[in-house]
Amino acid sequence: MKTAAFIPIKTNSERVPGKNFRVLNGKKLYEYICEHVKLANVFDDVYVDTNSDEIAAYAKEQGFLVIERKPELAKNSANGNDLLVYQYEQFPDYDYYFQLFATAPYLQPETIKECFNKLVSSVEYDSCFTATGNHGFYWLADNPMNYRPGILPRSQDMLPVIEETTGLYGITKNSLDRYRCRIGRKPYIHIVSKFEAVDINTEEDLKVAEYVGKVIYHLDK
Repeated sequence: MKTAAFIPIKTNSERVPGKNFRVLNGKKLYEYICEHVKLANVFDDVYVDTNSDEIAAYAKEQGFLVIERKPELAKNSANGNDLLVYQYEQFPDYDYYFQLFATAPYLQPETIKECFNKLVSSVEYDSCFTATGNHGFYWLADNPMNYRPGILPRSQDMLPVIEETTGLYGITKNSLDRYRCRIGRKPYIHIVSKFEAVDINTEEDLKVAEYVGKVIYHLDK
């Protein structure tokens, strides 16, 4: 069995200029996920897909392999499926493909290990991803999504709405080849804490992440 993790880290960012290079509690954003993947120490190979010389040099220092980002995959129109399918086509000899993102700085090594072990040891699941289970009153397209307003349940009794954290995805080679998608037909959903679910896409997200990180890490000391 061979496994690979791919970490896409591009130079450009539309909503937060230079996002992956921004300093979060004294450390550049892209360093967090790289450090946590290295600490998890479960993948046979780790690839950093980037168009940055700085990040490429850092990745090599960490013992990772480097993929030069295709210009068309650095555009904002490219998505996670596009990236992983391209990476699979370039490196088709793995049995499991994982994708992790720099925008999830607080995804912990233990969680990476748990997701990895769950998928590679399973005969039931063909993929996995991290998510939060939200017990709230949700609406979609002006309609209640998970409850009836005239019959209010206790929030703790409601079925949770699952939200992908876009922190980690994993999939078998067969399902990736068949569905051309980072999620297969029978995914294992790994619920994480709100702390680990922090996802940075806006300036406000960065401020929240800075505050949350200070609070959590201070409490751990």
